Amino acid sequence: MNPPGNPEIVPRPLGAPGSLSHAALDPAGPGFLPLASHLSATRVPPPRRARLGPDAFGVSGPGVRPRLVSVLRGEGTFVTTGHQPVLLLGPLYVLYKALTAIALSARLERTLGAPVIPLFWIASDDHDWAEVGGTAILDRADAPRTLALPAPPGGERRSVGSHVLDGPAMEVLDALPEIVPESEFTAHYLELVRDAYAEGRSMSAAFARLLAGVLGDRGYAWLDAARPEVRRAAAPLYRRLLSDWDGTVEAEAAGARALRVSGFEPPIPPVEDALPLFFDEGGGRHRVRRDGMTPPEAWLERLESAPEGFSPNVASRPALESCLLPVTATVLGPGEIAYWSQLGALFDALDVPLPSVQPRAAWTLVEARTRRILERTDLSAQDLAMGAEPAVQRLTREARPERVERALDRFREGAEADMTAIEAAVAEDVPGLRGAAGKMRKGILDATAELSRQVDRATRKRLDVRLGQVRRAGANLFPRRRPQERVLNPLSFLCRYGPGLVERVARETDGRVAAFLAGRAEDG
Repeated sequence: MNPPGNPEIVPRPLGAPGSLSHAALDPAGPGFLPLASHLSATRVPPPRRARLGPDAFGVSGPGVRPRLVSVLRGEGTFVTTGHQPVLLLGPLYVLYKALTAIALSARLERTLGAPVIPLFWIASDDHDWAEVGGTAILDRADAPRTLALPAPPGGERRSVGSHVLDGPAMEVLDALPEIVPESEFTAHYLELVRDAYAEGRSMSAAFARLLAGVLGDRGYAWLDAARPEVRRAAAPLYRRLLSDWDGTVEAEAAGARALRVSGFEPPIPPVEDALPLFFDEGGGRHRVRRDGMTPPEAWLERLESAPEGFSPNVASRPALESCLLPVTATVLGPGEIAYWSQLGALFDALDVPLPSVQPRAAWTLVEARTRRILERTDLSAQDLAMGAEPAVQRLTREARPERVERALDRFREGAEADMTAIEAAVAEDVPGLRGAAGKMRKGILDATAELSRQVDRATRKRLDVRLGQVRRAGANLFPRRRPQERVLNPLSFLCRYGPGLVERVARETDGRVAAFLAGRAEDG
């Protein structure tokens, strides 16, 4: 039952039918990935010690630390998920990933009888500033407003997580109180933002602090991938990549071939003679490539002298997680499921266990006012999937005066028949006037179309309030013609509905995870 005034939490499919992610999640499909629904106490790999100490991790509360120590000693396991440290937590689905990992961990812990800790991997070594430095927040008029931090001068290809918030960033964030809705919860969330995004703090640290403030102590941990101890611990895996260059390239190619055999194009395109590895010598991250100037031996020497300069790419980061940590399962979105589907051969080549996959929960928050608009206009949420304009055009057509519409239709039909007869007679009797007859046809049809447009404008003016409401609903549910969860930041919803919204999404997410584990999920 939906509490009054709170949004409905409506499940949505994670992968479209026919997509690679849909096929990967099908228990009867090609088996690209092991699924969390197949996990049991007898199928989990034996526990193993981690290659990192507890000081490398952040925790959501004091009770997590002793459990974390046990897992790192080999007495338990992790469920991982992660994302880049996007401004103000980025789109809604970042929260959904974290809540899915938390729900799955609790259920697996009961099944396995050992500590299972949800771990959020902050991919702070990413260098995509355009993606990390901005976020879209629904303003008080239900319009997506983009907040974007200025890219650090000369840092466009540097790891984003280490960027330190400065004066220009603070000026951008100062606009937030004028954007988010006002309610009894607004001051609380604005204070969380001010506390997290303090001048002089790194993007990664700010992201982790705000995530902890929004989620509260839910027994999870996080790891910043750019920490020096993580980079150093990763060196043995990178050494394997560099020591068997041809084997690594072939393993990536084998994963791509397996997808093509099943009719799917590999999501990770090959880069000729390059490893799934980046190196930053101070000027930005660049792929590790083999050429005449930098042979594999030279890269190995660099690894020995400067391991902190290396970082994984999209293909090797999943293997790095399971190399450093005992990971039983990982929570992924549809794009991640797709590219993980081509990584099995690389995991095998690196002798790293491939964890089971749990799809993240996918939701649409349908607010009460949006639901009322849909009901008044006889629209479904899916009717707005291509934006509001198709629905606006349909409502306009349906509201046009029927008598005028019928008269125009009759006129068009008669004019077409009469003009056809006139043009035929002119062509036979006075062929020199065929051009004049054609202009006459065009003039009549243009005048008819213009009158039709004027009728539309008059109808829209009469419907102005209702059509404005439909546009607001479209901006809320499918902003920029994309699903709400992939565009909109959670802060507007949190300011309006408070911590209770997180609690409700957590409960719904736990039910979604339980259904997937039981083989009843409708994901995809």
